[in-house]
Amino acid sequence: MIDLASLPAPAVVQTLTFEAVLADLRADLVRLHPPAEAVLALESEPLNKLLEVAAYRELLFRERVNQAALSNLVAFAQGSDLDHKGAFIGLARLPGEPDDRYRVRILLRIAAMAGNGTAEQYRELAMRTSLNVRAAAARSPVPGSVGIVLWLVDQSQAAATQAAVTAALNAENARPLGVPVTVSIAQPKVIDVRARMWREAGAPTDLVAQVAAKLAAAFASYAALGRSMPRSWLTARLHVAGIARVEYLGADAPPENTELQEHEYPVLGVCELLDQGLA
Repeated sequence: MIDLASLPAPAVVQTLTFEAVLADLRADLVRLHPPAEAVLALESEPLNKLLEVAAYRELLFRERVNQAALSNLVAFAQGSDLDHKGAFIGLARLPGEPDDRYRVRILLRIAAMAGNGTAEQYRELAMRTSLNVRAAAARSPVPGSVGIVLWLVDQSQAAATQAAVTAALNAENARPLGVPVTVSIAQPKVIDVRARMWREAGAPTDLVAQVAAKLAAAFASYAALGRSMPRSWLTARLHVAGIARVEYLGADAPPENTELQEHEYPVLGVCELLDQGLA
């Protein structure tokens, strides 16, 4: 699927500033009525206030046009606007499903329209079955069979989610005839991070603690099924502005590159960042 975040900004959206709109209104007024230029130079002139009010109202209107344009794009549509995008291809939002997850399913649904049996069709059906499915991967381990791997939000519900997805994938019209489908649960690959860190002069004394607090969220947003975790990515998250030096404690915390299989996803294990003071 196309990575929506990699797309350029839509040309239909205009960059707006109050100052630019106000300057345009003043230029139009002077063009239509040249004597107004002299009075507009007076800050106390009421005509300036009228132009400012008009500029503000035009700014609001043009911003509303921008938002209306964005609501027609899958990458930017939110709430009920996104619901209408899904309805156009016959895909309803699940109860309680957030926009980001629903947006992924819409893209999968579009890709799956090539017909039953596509990887996207299996992935979307798995995600549609349960909100506990964070992501899914489809593969063909041997010709004539399909294996679905589920990355779950709550591992304690693994058995129930696996059973529900298995039933959905084997339902009538869910898969091509004669193609056996199996469902398995993805396994976490724990990656420990242990490092000594030195701060630059002038950096906040709690900078290392700030980095540690943000690492888990950054890790979770980067993680994906089968996606390897290179040490260089972690280094970029640790070596932020104000950090002078990062030194890992050993070659395996983390390894230079942690290879993941299709049925694995990375999770942050021990996070030990030691503040060594100023460099």
